[in-house]
Amino acid sequence: MKILITGGAGFIGTNLIKKFLEQGHEIVSVDNYSTGLKSNHQEGAEYIEADIRAIDNYSGYGKFDTIVHLAAMARIQPSFKLPEEYFITNANATLKIAKFCAANNIFMIHGGSSSHYAGKFTNPYTFSKDVGEEIVTLFQKLYGLKAVITRFYNAYGPYHLKEGEYCTLIGILEKCIEGNEPITIYGDGNKRRDFTHFELRNSTN
Repeated sequence: MKILITGGAGFIGTNLIKKFLEQGHEIVSVDNYSTGLKSNHQEGAEYIEADIRAIDNYSGYGKFDTIVHLAAMARIQPSFKLPEEYFITNANATLKIAKFCAANNIFMIHGGSSSHYAGKFTNPYTFSKDVGEEIVTLFQKLYGLKAVITRFYNAYGPYHLKEGEYCTLIGILEKCIEGNEPITIYGDGNKRRDFTHFELRNSTN
């Protein structure tokens, strides 16, 4: 299959690309490198530097069987300062991709967010991601879009960020451990969270 991955230079996209290449698929990544890294590039994949907010038609990049839509503005705290940018990226750009997939009979895998379960009005990030999911559902019901929505809980794994405002909790802890620095415990240390670990595994596993 020929697969397009938005956000393919991010850590989830990189792990998926490695797996898809192992399986013999042809891969194209579209990423604006706001958080993705060129050091994550995998030999055998094609990488295009572009912003999904500015793309209306993906046919110029090839003819695809599947689009995995991972590109997004992530994290909750930065979204309070940039609500419009989050909405344009996570909702409007998702609409463009859903429309393109429906019109061209391309299967869409949409990267949603586990923050959905906290309620869409808790912050701009959750709201924008939730609207993105609803757009996918709308196109499934009215325009024949073939799609699935995935929700990751505090994703971590190889290639995840270890610094910057988009760094996850596990990335922060890992950097502290590697630097032999003290780890900050929030609250009384008894809080519980779900996490999703991404790692390339052999096909026989």
